[in-house]
Amino acid sequence: METPDYARFVHECIAADAVDDHILSEDQFYGVYLSWCALQSQMPGPCESFWAAMSQLGIRERGANDDRCIRPGLRMTGPAALDYILASQPSLV
Repeated sequence: METPDYARFVHECIAADAVDDHILSEDQFYGVYLSWCALQSQMPGPCESFWAAMSQLGIRERGANDDRCIRPGLRMTGPAALDYILASQPSLV
């Protein structure tokens, strides 16, 4: 297994919205990344490396009222998003 290409992950799995209607929590963002790695047969990079790469790619976090980190204006998309949603919401299957 090879180390993932973070820029490719963002290109394939994260979409920006013109308005902040969509919000990705830290758990959702990292979860879709893990799903993407599994679908690509790639070993996920360390969590710290992932967040550093997201920051370098211009994806900044913002605090929510409950001390969570969120990314407003972003949504997940593509096969990894579907995999993540189905894995995290088994009642949908």
